[in-house]
Amino acid sequence: MKIKRILSAIAAAAIAVTATVSVSAEDISITAKLGFADTAWTAQDWDTSTTVTGDGTYTIESTAMAGAADFGVFVIDLEGMAANYPNATAVLDKIEIDGSEVSFDASKILYGDIEDKGNMRIEIFNTYGETKNDPAFPVQGIAQSLKLTFTVSGLGGAAAEAPADTEAPATTEAPVADATPEAPVVDAPATSPATGNAPIVSLAAVAVIAAAGIVVSKKR
Repeated sequence: MKIKRILSAIAAAAIAVTATVSVSAEDISITAKLGFADTAWTAQDWDTSTTVTGDGTYTIESTAMAGAADFGVFVIDLEGMAANYPNATAVLDKIEIDGSEVSFDASKILYGDIEDKGNMRIEIFNTYGETKNDPAFPVQGIAQSLKLTFTVSGLGGAAAEAPADTEAPATTEAPVADATPEAPVVDAPATSPATGNAPIVSLAAVAVIAAAGIVVSKKR
């Protein structure tokens, strides 16, 4: 009964540890949305997005603005990130237009809660903003597709696994000290060659077994 109680306590502790790890893990889900319009507002995309779930590199790819002659608004908004994660950052890594990478001056990309809406904005070009007069690269048209790559850091990760030492073992054996000792097995002859009597070791083994039987009888 004592062994069963120990095993039950260990199992309960394992369940408690697992529950604590699951509850304390933070779920991060930020929508990073493309904002694009040409100067004539004929080619637009305000819907293409990706979900940011933690630190890492992400991409947004769209063909909705195919045929755009130029850029009017060209941004990425990470919704709610500035308000909820003020220490997190996002950096533009790559711009690809029609399958070809476009070189740009990284120092001219603007970052921050530019519109005071709690969003982290990556402003590549905005004819209504500061980048209008000093763009990061020569404005050009888009024949087919646009792909942007950016890296987020400072969020941590919701999917981080619990450390290995917090997980309970699959099976747990009862401590050896609480187990009933088994009688030693001795390969001795039935009688002593010298005296014809039973060996002392065998008699001791019988005594241990008898004592164990007495203890069990008392417990019942």
